[in-house]
Amino acid sequence: MASSPTTTSAEVTTDPAELAAEQAVALVPTYVQTIDELYEDPARPLDDVYAVAIAAEATAEATAIQAFRAQGYQQAGRSQVVTATAGPVDLTNDPNAAPEPLLPTVAVTACIDVSQVQATDAGGSSVVAPDRPPYLIQQLTIVNIDYPDAGSWRVTEAPNRQAQSCDV
Repeated sequence: MASSPTTTSAEVTTDPAELAAEQAVALVPTYVQTIDELYEDPARPLDDVYAVAIAAEATAEATAIQAFRAQGYQQAGRSQVVTATAGPVDLTNDPNAAPEPLLPTVAVTACIDVSQVQATDAGGSSVVAPDRPPYLIQQLTIVNIDYPDAGSWRVTEAPNRQAQSCDV
């Protein structure tokens, strides 16, 4: 009796840099949502920022959110990620390097629609400039604090600038 060939699923091998880029880009909506939630809910602990950010970015966001809350401001509406594109990937990984650890890093450029985000003061008056551009262009630096764990990507820098469109 002839044996029939066995079929097995082909293993998909992905280039580590491509995989890192995909994982970093996938963090962007979670990062944006977490920051929005921290602005919207004054009872949410500021430490929640550490689920999506580390180092300079976590401190900057926590400080900004704390100041926003201290002024009695309230955010309504959510930011939406329009595009997020990975740029250079550096998978150098030396957590014990001095003076700072070298972590796998992906640069990501994201366009964020902030047109639905409003903020009001304690009296209910808007604190958003009426001529605020509807988009932010963010240049995120995303690192993996426990490479190759896919869930360990964190934003370490996220400078942004306002824009009229994503076509910049």
